[in-house]
Amino acid sequence: MQTKRRLSFMVSMLLIFALLVNVAPFVSAASTSSGVNKKVYLNGNSYVQLTDASLVPSTNGAVASFTFTMYNAGSTSINVIDYWARLKTKSGTKYTLTLLDKDKLKTVSPNSSATLVFYSEVPASVTLDKLVLDFIKFDFSVSGYEKTIGEFTFPAEYSNSIPAGGFKTVKINSSNVNLRVDQINVYKATDKYNINLSYVARNTSQFGVPLPEYNYYVQTSVGLYKLAVKNTSDANTTLEPSVLNSIRLTGSVPTSVPASNWKLIITQKLSGDSSVELPVGTFAIPFTVNSNSITTKSTFTDEVGTYDVELQSVQRFPWNDEDNVVAKVLVKNTESVYLPLPSLTGTLIIDENISLDSQVISNTGDVGLAPGASTTMTFVGKLPYSYNWKKLKLQLMEKSGETTAQVAEIAKNDVTPIYSVPNGSVYKQLSNGSQMSVQATDVRTYSGDTDDLFAAYLDITNNQTRSAYLPYWVAYFKADNGNLYPATVVKSPNAISPSNKDQVIAYANIPQTVNHNTLQLLIGEAFDNNGLLKKEGTPAGYIRAVTLGLPAEKTDTTQYKDLKVGPYNVDLNYFNVYIGDTGTLEIDLGGNVARDYSYDAFSQSKLLFELEYEPSGDVLWSQQVNLESKSDNAIQWKVGDNYNSISKDLAQTKFWSRYTLHVYDTLNGNKKLLFSKDVKFSSITNWLDGQH
Repeated sequence: MQTKRRLSFMVSMLLIFALLVNVAPFVSAASTSSGVNKKVYLNGNSYVQLTDASLVPSTNGAVASFTFTMYNAGSTSINVIDYWARLKTKSGTKYTLTLLDKDKLKTVSPNSSATLVFYSEVPASVTLDKLVLDFIKFDFSVSGYEKTIGEFTFPAEYSNSIPAGGFKTVKINSSNVNLRVDQINVYKATDKYNINLSYVARNTSQFGVPLPEYNYYVQTSVGLYKLAVKNTSDANTTLEPSVLNSIRLTGSVPTSVPASNWKLIITQKLSGDSSVELPVGTFAIPFTVNSNSITTKSTFTDEVGTYDVELQSVQRFPWNDEDNVVAKVLVKNTESVYLPLPSLTGTLIIDENISLDSQVISNTGDVGLAPGASTTMTFVGKLPYSYNWKKLKLQLMEKSGETTAQVAEIAKNDVTPIYSVPNGSVYKQLSNGSQMSVQATDVRTYSGDTDDLFAAYLDITNNQTRSAYLPYWVAYFKADNGNLYPATVVKSPNAISPSNKDQVIAYANIPQTVNHNTLQLLIGEAFDNNGLLKKEGTPAGYIRAVTLGLPAEKTDTTQYKDLKVGPYNVDLNYFNVYIGDTGTLEIDLGGNVARDYSYDAFSQSKLLFELEYEPSGDVLWSQQVNLESKSDNAIQWKVGDNYNSISKDLAQTKFWSRYTLHVYDTLNGNKKLLFSKDVKFSSITNWLDGQH
């Protein structure tokens, strides 16, 4: 009896002095063996099961760790103190195991389970397949007072390493937390591999827990290399329920070490014993080394995360007497958590020695990047249009605090042609904050006293789900011989409703020697020193340029129905002219106006009527008609039927046998003839009744 009390006291002391930590691994995605993880029944349906076995290097050799789940299916509590684990090699060498019982539970209640973690330091030469693990029950009725109720051995191929993409569930306090390696970026420097790695943790329980003070190592074929937590805030993260947290690590490995089959080992030091670190998890981390060779793609890691960058295109857009060199870079979030858009600047390097400072232009709607999402950033420099490069690279820099450091270098020597949109087709812009459709709908030549204006009409449709200010534009007319003519662009400064349109006009003085039928319109989104222009401003250049094919100009002036002016269609239906009894010129004028309400913005909204004696060029009468707008000395026509009687005093009465009625659309004082018809004075004749 005395011997029994002594043994009970010794077991109690072992439990009292057991070191407590915050982690106990659960069944994971590691490769397992059904024999290793078998259930050993204690009594009835109650059992103990080995759920994890780890062996990681340590300063004293290695630490072996074994996790059991004890389940009580009975109606009375199970005394944990009645059970233990023993460890030995197959050759008989024994090692003392220590039990971690973080919750200080001495019993397992009915219909519940407990996690038991045993660990021991072993020599570095020991491997799991050389070990035998026994689970025993103290029984004072047998010799030695111990009865082995389960024996566990490990096959040579056994591994608890989590494969790429897999996760491991660990216990932190009372919460289950899933850990998974998210991404790894290894960059080869002169004499070392620089490592940036992140793993994610998701708390699947109902209460937040602080991330423990883990240690992190890269295990290579020659040894372990410690990683540091990149951000202090990551080390102090509280893992809230269901939130995916990303923890970023950084470190280096000498280039003399083979860069293959590396693993991430996460450990935790025992309280009061800094020499022992228990394994939390081992993860495979396959990677490809980013070398010093410069290509179109690169990867960098900053203080908040890891990004892929790709130089998608390099283009040249005419700008005054220079060219805009426009480099479009795709930026992708490679992490499993949301990241802010990186604050990048860039320098374009031409032919190794010529540096062009560039302005970076981000999309209006870009703030951050969802996991796996990407966006584009545009870097614009200026270069004499006659210079043709052989090599081009873009150096990307990022500012952190007061320091600016280069984070990537990407190259692309060939120039991407400007995208061409055939006549009749619609160009769709899908960039965040600039989702719209562009189509050339009409061209008109406006004659003036000294020159002619050639104008292209564009429908710009807002494809976003909310009202938006559509881009301010820069445009050039391009002749078939390559000559460029800068255009003035007329657009509304107002916001456009979803699915509605802004009618934009681009016009320029084009020499009459140029064949207007072969002209194309080069158009792009304007920017100034502050970024993309939406309302007004002075452009410093433009991006996302396309070349639009233009429709043939309509030259028929015999039709007085369906005259197109801005968003209006006008059907003329009455014109009568004669000399009144008092010598006044009497005119009756009528028409029907229809409006396309899908246009939120436009500038053309008036017609000009003139009665002219063409042989001499004498204009007997001139009248402006405004459509739904008011102006001095103008007649206002509203949507629907309109009729006006007009009297004009004639300073000098001239009588000819025939006159010509002209109807014009006007732009900047120049006129485009829409309709023309010969008429005579007659008090009873409606020249627009279709009978004359």
